[in-house]
Amino acid sequence: MDESTCLDVLVLAETYGLVQLGQAAEEYIAAHFQCVSYGEKFKDIPFHLLDKLLKKDSLSVESEVVFLFLVVKRLQCLSSLLRHVRITLFSYAELQEALSCSILLRSPGARKTLVALQSLIEGDYRGPKYHPRTKNQVLVLVGGDTVDDEFMKRVPSQTLWFAQQFHRGPGLRRSIEWKPFAKFPEPARFRHCVCLLNNKLYVLGGLFFKGTHTNTELIHYLPDMWHQRDYFSALCLDGKVFALGGNRNDHQYHDAVECYSPEENTWRLAHPLDTAVCGHAAAVLDGQIYISGGSDSHHHCLSSMWRYHPSRGCFPRSPMSVGAGRAGHTMLALGRRLVVAGGLQPLWIGFGDQLLCELYDPTQDSWSSFPTLPRAHLSPGGTVLDGKLYVVGGSSANTARDTKWVHCYNPKEQCWENLGAMPYPYTDLAACSLPCPDVLAHEAEPSLADV
Repeated sequence: MDESTCLDVLVLAETYGLVQLGQAAEEYIAAHFQCVSYGEKFKDIPFHLLDKLLKKDSLSVESEVVFLFLVVKRLQCLSSLLRHVRITLFSYAELQEALSCSILLRSPGARKTLVALQSLIEGDYRGPKYHPRTKNQVLVLVGGDTVDDEFMKRVPSQTLWFAQQFHRGPGLRRSIEWKPFAKFPEPARFRHCVCLLNNKLYVLGGLFFKGTHTNTELIHYLPDMWHQRDYFSALCLDGKVFALGGNRNDHQYHDAVECYSPEENTWRLAHPLDTAVCGHAAAVLDGQIYISGGSDSHHHCLSSMWRYHPSRGCFPRSPMSVGAGRAGHTMLALGRRLVVAGGLQPLWIGFGDQLLCELYDPTQDSWSSFPTLPRAHLSPGGTVLDGKLYVVGGSSANTARDTKWVHCYNPKEQCWENLGAMPYPYTDLAACSLPCPDVLAHEAEPSLADV
């Protein structure tokens, strides 16, 4: 299947009820929508199929305005198709361009859209607001540190990088095109956490290179947490930000959990963890918080799994089954289960890389095997994007070298793939998925305030 045949395949599948083939064609069209829409065959696609496609969150285009100039070519069904164009995502220049479209101005079916466009220009729009299509989410690297070009010292990253494009070369060669997303507010940090709540990126805790812990902050500074911490976990649940465990100066371990309310602009202490821990991983699944592994105050790697409630504390679950414990790893939701990947494990003497991964099923309270990571990722960034798992950067406990690679797990292929290298081999970084800068505001200098 390619860009010239995917529409034919979709029509064939719809005609003969070939469900799996139709799904594969829809996914291909969504991933290559902009190129497919420029082809000659696109103008012949039946209305019911176009209507179905335009509803999808997964359509990949440079900007939402692309859809507007596609549907204006379908005058007979213009009013129906315009309902799928997410006009609140237009930039100011795109709003002006849309209002100057002669077809819209002449068409009775576009009257409501024209009124909405004009109100967006004037700043008094009261209609529905639309979220970006998920394919316009991008992989973003936040903070971390690396060795400088002279290999003399470690330097922190003050640039948020986003993956603009993933390239496939001949054979197994892969590469990633990175672009700057925004600048970190001072000071740049590592061993921190990030989470996204109400379209705002929260950058929490961590260290900077004077050896001092930073407090929780955004581009708009927030109240300080009760505890300074790094090597901790953070997540969002029920409209609040939670910071769990961690340590200070590599000696003072925390069992404290804090909860930040954006409405009250305050941090409050929640129920503490069962033990002080750092280097653990936490994730939300089906409205529940889960915490795996980590290192206790005696530097023992834990194999524990907890379900945590902010007012009732920890409830032990079945421990991880691989190795004698795991720390410095990531835990990500995959469907209705959790994947634990990366980190280190205790050996007879010292610690070593943990390449084996595990899959946890909360309904069965059981662990099962999961494809092994090809490379070491100790203290990596991890995130989920378009249903795929991304584990980025970190270091190797075996070699003490930083890791530059980005590995992606595709559930359909059921394996990890090396997508290429980061701009620099960052470790102790964070990763997340954010709306693509082209979708946000088309500004030359995006900042954290835009997110």
